[in-house]
Amino acid sequence: MQQLVASRDIPVLAVPEGGADLVTEMVVGERVEVHEISGNWLKVNVLGQESHLDVRGYPGWLDADAPTVRQRDWSPNVIVASPNRAGLPLGARLERRNGGVFLPSGEKVEIEDHAVISEGGSVRRSVIETAELFLGLPYRWGGTDSAQGTDCSGMVFRVLQAHGILVPRDADDQYDKAPFKREESWEMASLGDLIFFGEGSITHVGIYLGDGSYISEHGDGGTVIRGVAEDPYWGFARY
Repeated sequence: MQQLVASRDIPVLAVPEGGADLVTEMVVGERVEVHEISGNWLKVNVLGQESHLDVRGYPGWLDADAPTVRQRDWSPNVIVASPNRAGLPLGARLERRNGGVFLPSGEKVEIEDHAVISEGGSVRRSVIETAELFLGLPYRWGGTDSAQGTDCSGMVFRVLQAHGILVPRDADDQYDKAPFKREESWEMASLGDLIFFGEGSITHVGIYLGDGSYISEHGDGGTVIRGVAEDPYWGFARY
């Protein structure tokens, strides 16, 4: 099975045609597995983005001309976890070797030591402090790029990833897969818990800040702080 590595951020689309809806997004260093070729399109699964839609990884379509490299000897060992002078988004995977840090293309990148963590490591700040880095970021349906814009679950995915916690890609899966979850009042939630919303099904997620407020990507407002009571509360979860 062919695997490709993103050499920059790449959209993953719902169907194999230009202008199709974005379903998720790869950032630098993330991998896809290719399962089918249709014209100039690749049917892929994004590895590391868990989804009930496909146990192999988040499914979608990639333009065959997207900037990727073959896996070959690519061995990422650090993850971007903080804003940095290189402009790389949270979650970007890089390789540290021979005294330098390198992109999948082999190009050396100048990035601060404090901006990256080892695979499985965690930044030295709270989940809430990481979430607050997203304030003012535009909302992008399907986005996971902390430099360009994300959707609500994409923000949660990248925030927790910076703390060494891998959660599923979408909000409903983030709730379903949580080791601890409750549908009781949000007043029982702790700081940094995930808080969910929806009517009939889960459609929105954010991070609880305490005192009845939460932070999330929220439509035209981008990443904002809102009151839990402003939206149709579903439950909360903890990883």
